[in-house]
Amino acid sequence: MVFRKTMWLIAIMSLSLSAMLVIACGGETETVTVVETVVVEKVVEKEVEVEKEVEVVKEVEVEVVKEVEVVKEVEAPQTDDRYGGELKVALGAAISTLDVHRTTGTTAYEPSFAVQERMMAYNSDLQATPLLVDTWEVSDDGMQWNFTLRDGIKFHNGVPFNAEHAVKSWERWAERDNYGSLIFGFVDDISVTGDLTFSIDMVEPTALILEALARIGGYAPVMMPPEMYDVPAAEGADVLIGTGPYELDEWATGDHLRVKRYEDYSPADSAASFMAGRKDAFFDTVDYVVIPDSNARVAALEVGQVDLLGRDVPADMVDTLTANPDVRVAIATTSPAREGAWIDNIDGPFTDARVRRAFAMAFPVEDALIAGHGDSRFYTLCPSMMACAGKWGGWADGSEGVYNYHDKGGLEAAQQTIKDLGLVGTDITVLQAGDRARFSGPAEISRQTLEKMGFNVIFKQTDWATQTNWREKPELWDVFHTAGGGAWAANPLLNSSLAKNKYWNKYQDESGAMTAGMESLARASSADEQLAIVKEMQNVFWQDVPYISFGDSFGVGAIRADVQGSQSLYSMSWNVYNAWRSK
Repeated sequence: MVFRKTMWLIAIMSLSLSAMLVIACGGETETVTVVETVVVEKVVEKEVEVEKEVEVVKEVEVEVVKEVEVVKEVEAPQTDDRYGGELKVALGAAISTLDVHRTTGTTAYEPSFAVQERMMAYNSDLQATPLLVDTWEVSDDGMQWNFTLRDGIKFHNGVPFNAEHAVKSWERWAERDNYGSLIFGFVDDISVTGDLTFSIDMVEPTALILEALARIGGYAPVMMPPEMYDVPAAEGADVLIGTGPYELDEWATGDHLRVKRYEDYSPADSAASFMAGRKDAFFDTVDYVVIPDSNARVAALEVGQVDLLGRDVPADMVDTLTANPDVRVAIATTSPAREGAWIDNIDGPFTDARVRRAFAMAFPVEDALIAGHGDSRFYTLCPSMMACAGKWGGWADGSEGVYNYHDKGGLEAAQQTIKDLGLVGTDITVLQAGDRARFSGPAEISRQTLEKMGFNVIFKQTDWATQTNWREKPELWDVFHTAGGGAWAANPLLNSSLAKNKYWNKYQDESGAMTAGMESLARASSADEQLAIVKEMQNVFWQDVPYISFGDSFGVGAIRADVQGSQSLYSMSWNVYNAWRSK
């Protein structure tokens, strides 16, 4: 592969997320012994110990072999006892769309993770490595990137994947995603130069092109056929087609979605690592089953009716599941999610930054974290704009007098602000997704806080699938609750809620200071410069309050102990490829 990197590229690559936890994957070895004397005209397929020499009288060259031990690398054999069976994944809410360019909802992402792929993919060190790309090169001045795709890749509908598909899928993503919009500000033109080749001409150089091809968090830059990318992303395509190891088999809306092994899958010729490298579909099928009630999901896992609860294991059930020898529990303490209340920045009272800041001042953030997670093992207060566990989080600059200020005069100050602005009695609509305890509890805290501030709260109780649709329509809500983890919570360039007019809060950045900070961060070439920029962006955050930040949570997942090879890194979905059931 061609990897040409200049010094400017190396310097800026510190913007990548490699400071996060590294979990390396080791290769397997197989020991084989010689079984018999063999004629050297053939390839030795199997060898075991021989107790005597055998003389072969033929006019061919022979070799006598004794007690030879051979150690060779074994990489994902196509036939072994790992193949077969079905994996059942429990979802806490229905899948609202098949198109991950329409929504960032986690339930839609679960099957997409197995069905669709990016051109580049992060390995466990969070390095962007080729997946559907074969080779790439960048000019010495950084003004042109050239990519060649792997040959022989097909979509699940049988159409060969080519450069036109790659470019149009990526452009569709960039129109939707804040990081894509930022990167495309550096791009002059993207040209298809051959069936499997395309080039990117730059307005000015940035080392973030590879990161944009591998993006995690926000909208996913996955590859799609025309049946998907020709449909406006805001509408969402009604099909799910990709190049991944599994293909869509059946979708019964509100009940389940099943994928099956894609027999014509073309895997990457590199070791499996997180989202990168070889992917094997050991399970015949993976069934994503909707079980809204959290207690019912846990019970189904304990008796083996489902195999995996990827997210939102109730805090009060963690110890019970940990004591069960048939279940393995994972707490994501090194990859937190940012919890909060997202507020409508373009319609209603929260268009005024003074009202947003008053809401933040009055908000009892720990009450919301307790309501959503119950146990202090699963959350932490965090005053920084980005997650406290990341390299750009953990300090309080700018948050003084705003964050966690409810019991220090914040509520009274907020009440005065609402009175001075003549907003007492104004209607505020709060959405509550009743089937997601993680968010329904904090919604009740928001209701109570807003009422104490002087608003008349219209409390709309619904389910998660409906909320993910309603949040697209600003006239239907003022406040909803969600969370974002992994890269989204660690890097401001990847955080759609901080980008102007991108996520559902539709932050307007009236001063332009946040947008300018992102552009400067994308150009910064030293760690000290980057840190200074992020700290100034944090001051802007607490002045503008694009959304109400509660703090950080640590997601809990659980999986049947006999399922091997599946894990969750950086708050992404648990992999169902490269996973199998031990016999």
